[in-house]
Amino acid sequence: MELASLISKRNLELAWRRIVTGRNLQHKRFFRHLYGGYELGLSENINLLHDRLSGNWHATPPMRIHLPKSSGLLRPITLLAIEDQIVLQAIANRVALHVRERRRKVELKQVFSNCLERRANSIFFLQDWRNSYQAFQRRLQSHLDAGHTWIAHFDLAAFYETISHRALRSIIAPRGGSPETWSRINQWLCVWSAGKAGVQVEHGIPQGPIASDFLAEVFMLPVDEVMKSEHVKYIRYVDDIRVLAKTEKDARRAAIALELACRKWSLIPQSSKFIVKRAKSLEDALGTLPSIVESASRGDDEPELDAFDAERIMREALSGKPLKVVDKTRLRYVLYRASPTNKLLRRTLDLLPRHPEHIDAFMAYLSNYSHSTFIMDRVRGMLREGVLYDYVEGELWQLAASIGKPRDLKWLMGLFKKQSKKKGRSMTLEWGLLTFAAASARAGFYSRSSMTSRVRASDTYLQSLVIPFLDEREFRRQGVIGKLLRQPQAEPGLVIVTRLLERNLTHRSFGVRPNQLAPQVRNAFQGIGLLPPGTAEKFDQIGDILRDRFEIDYWRKWRNVFGSEYAHALSMLLSADAKYASDPSEWLSWQDSFNDALFKVMQGHLGRLGLPGASSVMNNFGELIDYGVLLDPNKAFATTYPAIATPFRVAHARRNRLPTNHPYEKKTAKQTKYLKPKERNDMARELAAAYREIIALLDSRL
Repeated sequence: MELASLISKRNLELAWRRIVTGRNLQHKRFFRHLYGGYELGLSENINLLHDRLSGNWHATPPMRIHLPKSSGLLRPITLLAIEDQIVLQAIANRVALHVRERRRKVELKQVFSNCLERRANSIFFLQDWRNSYQAFQRRLQSHLDAGHTWIAHFDLAAFYETISHRALRSIIAPRGGSPETWSRINQWLCVWSAGKAGVQVEHGIPQGPIASDFLAEVFMLPVDEVMKSEHVKYIRYVDDIRVLAKTEKDARRAAIALELACRKWSLIPQSSKFIVKRAKSLEDALGTLPSIVESASRGDDEPELDAFDAERIMREALSGKPLKVVDKTRLRYVLYRASPTNKLLRRTLDLLPRHPEHIDAFMAYLSNYSHSTFIMDRVRGMLREGVLYDYVEGELWQLAASIGKPRDLKWLMGLFKKQSKKKGRSMTLEWGLLTFAAASARAGFYSRSSMTSRVRASDTYLQSLVIPFLDEREFRRQGVIGKLLRQPQAEPGLVIVTRLLERNLTHRSFGVRPNQLAPQVRNAFQGIGLLPPGTAEKFDQIGDILRDRFEIDYWRKWRNVFGSEYAHALSMLLSADAKYASDPSEWLSWQDSFNDALFKVMQGHLGRLGLPGASSVMNNFGELIDYGVLLDPNKAFATTYPAIATPFRVAHARRNRLPTNHPYEKKTAKQTKYLKPKERNDMARELAAAYREIIALLDSRL
């Protein structure tokens, strides 16, 4: 692996695309608020990262959080800085090219976890787990049908933490590879595996990023190949391994061979989890296997569960008195997909204290409620009694900050102050307390000066997380936002950029000079047109984006169309483009706003040029007429230019049926739904036709 190919702009950009399209939702939830701001200035940010990697770039020590496991112990998750995530994924990109052919020989045959996308240059790095799980079930059934009903369960202890960097290199580059490149990779891995307060050692990879998931698969590749060569009926999903045989003796003999192959690479078997069992059916065999996916999060193309099915599936996931979870996959499936019902709510709150390992799924379901006295009573009770896990307590404080009414916050203030005095608070607990402080200051129950002091003293990543909860007063010139913008670290500024757009503010509103902004934040401001675009000034940025996204001809006259509104329109289009792959609903919201601005400036050109279909965008009181009203199919514009008006009207109507705008459809009273990828693709094709019509109409007249 050569350094030039590793840090090339092309590889770094591909790494970014694979991060934002990754399906590791549990990990990505900690960074979604940052991804949008970084992408606003993506091109310049990638250039900057490439230049820094060409010089003396250093990895940033990560934060580590600990999630509760069903065993009562903890599962570590590593939170890398955004650019460290990109570099780690860039490494995985190049490794994948080196081992793709070797890996293909065992994928979906013996190994069913973290399978590479079939196209080497795809923006998706790993295949959808659902496809590989179905393949796993088929393979397991075929083994059972052939009489291999004895199953030995084999598990590895602290798998990610014990992966040797030197051994990983020997698997990827048996001949040694480039010393310079591997020296750098080793340095970076040592930093990422140690964390902020840890001792750097030459083993371990960060858990959470999809890049690490694949590197762990690569580390297991020699073991996979040995078991394949010995013709053992062998199935693996990450570090959970099963060998199957026709007799108990053969199953134990195969397990011994597997253990020896693992120990060769210093992998440690968990003797407490080793069992040999005979499976009587596929269901029985599946019961001896772990849940294939820890987080059965809802996909973009999946419908919401109706109440009857949700309650039935949850019943099937529970057993005993008091009720306990016996099928975690079914439970999580329901919690991520069900709409609010009283029965599901009561069961969720009853289960939460007994099953903290499912806290993310419980919170996903409870987020369906904007406020609930019943929920808040339970939250207060749990916080008063004390919560064993910091991660769970932090989530409860966040929930209280999000759905609690002023009286709820007031009731919790004494406990909040007590917890705030504890020393050595974890990041996740401090996140919850900081969020609660911001919400309480907004409600008037906590000193604003104390809140701002607390925010300013926090880690910059925590600052970025609390920004959405800040009071509007903080967005005034003397508020804390201006102080956060001046910080050399990028995290707060990347979130602030999008918040300023919503308020028609800029960095200048706080007296902040461009050279006081972190470089990535400066790039984001440049990307939305609020700072001079430099080299981008030589071409039409709107034309460039529309060409790439909608596959229309490049047109250089969009600046003439928008005039003084160009920067504002560009900022909306950039925001839309940044969300196209990762969040279809958010894309539609921004794209519809761009269309609204485009429609209004077009009316001025139609009137000035004496063309038919022009209409006033203001009423007799000097107020803007609603965009939806102007698009009425019976109005002059729509009857004159239906090829433009119809796609615009369809997009606008669909935006109004997003849950972020209205919970129910106005005419049918049905629950509104998020935009699916297929809907987005169809809508984009229709909008592309509309943009072509606009270009044809105005090209010769501007």
